[in-house]
Amino acid sequence: MKLKKTEDLLRLALQRIAELEERLNKNSKNSSKPPSSDQKPNSENTFGLPRASREGINRNFVPPERVDSFVSCTLINCPHCGSSDIIDDKKFVCLQQVELPEVNPTITQYNCNKYTCAACSCRSVADLPRGVPNSTFGPKLMALIASLTGVFHLSKREVIQLVKDLYHIEVCEGSIINIEERVSTSIHDVYERIRHVVMKSIACKHFDETSWRNNGKNKYAWVACTSEAVCFGVGLSRSKEAFRQFVGILGNSPSVTDRYAAYHDLGRDHQYCLAHLIRDFHQYAERYGPDGEIGQAVEKELRKVCKIQSEFRREQISLKGRNLRLHYCRKRVEMHLIDGYASGSEELSRFCEKMLNEFDKWWTFTRFNDVDPTNNLAERDLRKLVLWRKKSYGTRSERGQRFVERITSIAETVKRTGKNVLTFIEKAVIDFYSGVEAPYICLEKGF
Repeated sequence: MKLKKTEDLLRLALQRIAELEERLNKNSKNSSKPPSSDQKPNSENTFGLPRASREGINRNFVPPERVDSFVSCTLINCPHCGSSDIIDDKKFVCLQQVELPEVNPTITQYNCNKYTCAACSCRSVADLPRGVPNSTFGPKLMALIASLTGVFHLSKREVIQLVKDLYHIEVCEGSIINIEERVSTSIHDVYERIRHVVMKSIACKHFDETSWRNNGKNKYAWVACTSEAVCFGVGLSRSKEAFRQFVGILGNSPSVTDRYAAYHDLGRDHQYCLAHLIRDFHQYAERYGPDGEIGQAVEKELRKVCKIQSEFRREQISLKGRNLRLHYCRKRVEMHLIDGYASGSEELSRFCEKMLNEFDKWWTFTRFNDVDPTNNLAERDLRKLVLWRKKSYGTRSERGQRFVERITSIAETVKRTGKNVLTFIEKAVIDFYSGVEAPYICLEKGF
């Protein structure tokens, strides 16, 4: 009897040790932890070892009509022997050097005349010209400051120092906050257009979320993106209701997400991110016994699936060849999941049962040309807010949240079209103060 009790205690102790070791060894490869939290090993000492050479890239010469000045460099004496008997070969080596000009701000004073009506004795002041904001700072400067804080994520003090050093303009922190609010209001209509197009589009949508802080409270930021546009929602909770509030009524299109429960109502054309599933099964692959064997087998097959799809995208294999190889991978994965459900631990058995019930969501990408098996698109876009959060620790107000979601959505969407972000924000500010419709990033696509 005592031996039986001792064996039970030993079994519980070993199980507890295994659980603690698994928790201790969690990293970005076997859990949802970010790569930045991984403990990085020291790199090997490669000093003195030969490095692989890279092919250099020569900068193209600027056409002569764009050159501002030409300087001819001549010799009087031969640099080798000192003789003055040298002959000009009428040839030259060309070096085009780009330099920044000295910049001084352009200051315009608007004198708004005052008037008194002789009929009613009312007093009035003349309006500013159309497109001129009632502010100390012009549209171009407002667009620059909003871009530095909202696109390049410089702190307000860094922006103050940079603007002072480059343009000799004094700006205070309060002015930067006011500029952000003015720009946020100016680009509101553009943001709403992007949001409408992303949610109503028939293109494949990618969704993801990350934590956010606002005024010392835990919030979340959501992203919805397609290959053409990106839309962020900042300051929401992490719930189904918050997700529905963010997306509204979705168009009929496939979607790619992780396995978070808020996404479960996205419909039959819902693709689970295989990269997340690889991490889930990598966690089991690190265990001993049946769990480790099954985890390794499923992880291997899923990596093979991603490789096959990548080869298909690069046109290295045909559609028929891809489908045939994926068919056998699917059969093997299903067999391994059944094995995990039957012979795995209680935890793995429950997980495999759930995955078998949702098995079709692993393979939605095989039915659509524009659907990826991973959610990398949304995670890359969400990385912008993750870096901003790490540097600024979030926002402090509702208007700060609106500025973050609008400026980031517009900047990432403009980048997708290859246009200039700063120029577009400047145009949006001018149009807002001119009382005309906000500019379109891409008129043909409706945003």
